[in-house]
Amino acid sequence: MPDFPPVAGHISDYDLIVIGHLRWNRYFGESEANPPRGQPSTCTSTVLRGADAEGRPYVLVVDPTLRESASDYYFDLNRRTGLHARDVTHCYVTHEHMDHQAGLAYFPDAVWCAAPPVAEALRDSPYIDGSRVRAVEGEFLPGVATLPLPGHTLGLHGLAFTHAGKRIVIAGDAVMTKYHYAHETTEFEKDRALAAETIRHLKRIADLVIPGHDNVIVNG
Repeated sequence: MPDFPPVAGHISDYDLIVIGHLRWNRYFGESEANPPRGQPSTCTSTVLRGADAEGRPYVLVVDPTLRESASDYYFDLNRRTGLHARDVTHCYVTHEHMDHQAGLAYFPDAVWCAAPPVAEALRDSPYIDGSRVRAVEGEFLPGVATLPLPGHTLGLHGLAFTHAGKRIVIAGDAVMTKYHYAHETTEFEKDRALAAETIRHLKRIADLVIPGHDNVIVNG
């Protein structure tokens, strides 16, 4: 698997605006047959801020998750960052599962981005206009680079960036919660062994990991 990618640019800040949850979690003694928190799960959403090559500021939302309404999501964005929906210039989706992509519709004026295999999978999405998703690779915005993290899905790509001297990876569902990270497991995976190897790889290359359905994980 590739090492932490070289990132030439810098971000100015990042914030978690929604800390996700799973509708059921095996490590809480729960089962898919009787999920206690309803449908759908909420994924962790992250905002990164920086400037493009021309010096224009960008605001990137990663994995915009579903809320009860768009206004609920806008409130989350504003209470954590002071930003408004109109300030968001780009969105990025780590993989094609519904809870990670459907919130793109909250930002119709932003540029929607995903790694090539994810962009292709989103072409026929029933939740968004998948033809709008732009395939991106590498450092597609200064300070932010795509990183393949296969296993949960084969095409899943997280994002890598540095901040305050820390190597940080937004992992999407390559890491679902801190419990899955500790046990090197995921859910609904396409390749269980590959998913476990991806988590072991993240433990080697990252200082902080932002999972798909939990708060930030600090590598020991």
